[in-house]
Amino acid sequence: MRRIWRRVDPRMAPERRRPKEEIMRRYLRAISICFVSLLLPGMAWANYPERPIKLIVGFPPGGSIDVVARILAEKLRPVFNQPIVVENRPGASGTIAAQSTASAEADGHTILMTTSALIINPWISPSPFDPMKDLKAVTRVAMSPYVLVVSPKLPIHSFDEYVAYAKQNPGKLTCSTYGVGSPPHLALEMFKRAGELDVVHAPYRSFGLALPDLMSGLLSCSVDTPANVEQHVRAGTIRAVAVTSPGALPMFPGSAPISSRYPDVAVEAWQGIFVRSGTPQAIVDRINSELVKALRDPEIIKRMSDIGFTPVGDSSEAAAQVVRNDFDRYGALIKTLKLKSE
Repeated sequence: MRRIWRRVDPRMAPERRRPKEEIMRRYLRAISICFVSLLLPGMAWANYPERPIKLIVGFPPGGSIDVVARILAEKLRPVFNQPIVVENRPGASGTIAAQSTASAEADGHTILMTTSALIINPWISPSPFDPMKDLKAVTRVAMSPYVLVVSPKLPIHSFDEYVAYAKQNPGKLTCSTYGVGSPPHLALEMFKRAGELDVVHAPYRSFGLALPDLMSGLLSCSVDTPANVEQHVRAGTIRAVAVTSPGALPMFPGSAPISSRYPDVAVEAWQGIFVRSGTPQAIVDRINSELVKALRDPEIIKRMSDIGFTPVGDSSEAAAQVVRNDFDRYGALIKTLKLKSE
């Protein structure tokens, strides 16, 4: 620096000279601009949320996922100090809601709550977006296994009796789920393949529609959620013989985990929170942190358990890994079975 100033021609016009003080001022100004530019995004994230949050649910009001969404919205509203508006956008097994989130601003003010159907639907029918690229997992809110229930008209009272009956009567058992490619349908297909069983899949639009046929014996069995079948099992109008969870469920005593006989058959549906890809990680972490706290609340745990869900609340990275694993696992099965939407 000294040598440079020694070479400055003293005859140079004063207005063209650059004193040391001026160069230093410009240098400090440039550093300040860079520093502020780095701070501004962080300052914006620190102010999140700046307006009401839209929590989009891809299923109708009153369903289990809608109930959980409203429980969480109620809990998080005072924490974020902003209204959290639950917006139901049912249709195409959650695809409509997911697409609207994927096309929203990547600022954390539009949040999606959906189910495992998110990563199954693209394998069944063409999707307008890629869930693995266009959405980012924040956390899994809850897990729920499925229950295999049978008609009281059948001489089946246990899982072993079910398997024995199916093997002795190939093609005679008809089993309902709530749709082709749905998680319970995939669980049924895994079970059939593992046990080499010939059981006919009979899709119904809902368990409520299948129940009368199940009770009368027109339908042999059904795979559905604990919330849907529990009251009818307790009433004795249907029998629970197996569950798709890795372990037994206390609410269904005597129902064996299918994995106890077929280790590879363990299916638990998840409910998860997602935002658009590109949402700043600081915002994702903030949403995750508050959700995890809420899911540790004893009151929330009880309210969710009462409707058949086990709270999870894992990290964004752990949730993303489960989503990826399920996407690949279900995709391989769907391609093998050549399933297509009806």
